[in-house]
Amino acid sequence: MSGLAREAVGTRGRRPRADRIVGIDVARGIALITMASTHMLSTHSDPTEMTAVGWLFSGRASSLFALLAGVSLAIVTGGTAPREGLAMRRARVTIAVRACVIALIGLLLAMTDTPVAVILAYYGVYFLLAIPFLRLSARTLFVLAAVWAVVSPLVSHVVRGRLPDPPLGQVDVEMLLTDPFTALHALLFTGYYPAFTWLTYILAGLAVGRCDLRSRANAVRLAVVGAVLAVGAWTASTLLLVAGGADRIVPDLLELRGIGAMDLQQIQYVAGTTPTGNASWLLIAAPHSGTPFDLVGTTGSALCVLGLCLLLVRSSAMHTITAPVAAAGAMTLTLYTCHVVLLALPIGEFDSVVYYLSHVAFFLIAPMLWFRIAPRGPIESLVHEISSGIGRAAVPTGPPGPRE
Repeated sequence: MSGLAREAVGTRGRRPRADRIVGIDVARGIALITMASTHMLSTHSDPTEMTAVGWLFSGRASSLFALLAGVSLAIVTGGTAPREGLAMRRARVTIAVRACVIALIGLLLAMTDTPVAVILAYYGVYFLLAIPFLRLSARTLFVLAAVWAVVSPLVSHVVRGRLPDPPLGQVDVEMLLTDPFTALHALLFTGYYPAFTWLTYILAGLAVGRCDLRSRANAVRLAVVGAVLAVGAWTASTLLLVAGGADRIVPDLLELRGIGAMDLQQIQYVAGTTPTGNASWLLIAAPHSGTPFDLVGTTGSALCVLGLCLLLVRSSAMHTITAPVAAAGAMTLTLYTCHVVLLALPIGEFDSVVYYLSHVAFFLIAPMLWFRIAPRGPIESLVHEISSGIGRAAVPTGPPGPRE
């Protein structure tokens, strides 16, 4: 969703530069397309029964976006060899400014009548939280990500028990100015994409980005380990619920008596966090629940998708076939913004496959045309010019900052 990755298609239709990792763009394009499906198509047929869209993409598309943000941050700060000295200092300033600009875009989008839970303000917070971790090694980052996935939901559970309820509306410019405390606790703990627990995805992405992503072996490892984590987390969660966890949770759901473990894994009332009165809620793996099982499972699915995309584009034929998806993945900030605004307009119909496919067509066609005349998407260019300009002004000497 960010403009951190360089463009997928060169100016005036040139092929991507040889130094691109196109699989990342393909994964980001897939995240955009699947996230749009959760915005426009039904994810639940009733409060405890997910549709196919819900099973496949709910909670997974947004976590893939977040993990890829971490990957991009690692790549633009040196990849396998993190920048040092003035270069890293400039990179940090540039990333901080970029985070603020992206967050502002998100706050403005949240003021529209869009039905979408806008992620960009949270996204900006993710970038800011990532800055202290930019010089760490892949090994250290993988360990931190694993620990954070388990510990942060427990800390959040305790902290949220002492915080007010989340706001009814989205975090927007008005809330930030008139009620900054509510805006802050929503962005960090109680909102739909809470940055405190979602730092798990950023740390995992940073770890991945510090590895050699051109290596076939590493791509295979990502796909296999990711699949194991995704399946293992959901299976472990379900077994714990069947063993008695569900019985301790169901009394909290007065209107849904008699539901079982499988129903809890599909529950629609979870939106970013779980209730704080009962710690057994932390055993579920439902989408957007923010529990250890949800974080581990969705991190796993994101790693698996990225690994498969890296493998997929190693074939020249698939490289060509996936070019529109890669182009969309290089312009996701612009495309996501257009998508959110379009859904705020009184056009189209919710749960219309035709209307959804019209957005997918826009995602795939618009970037291919745009990249014939410009190297970056329009909003990506704006963010790049502002952040890079301030980065150069703040650290005027030394090597250049992050490249896009």
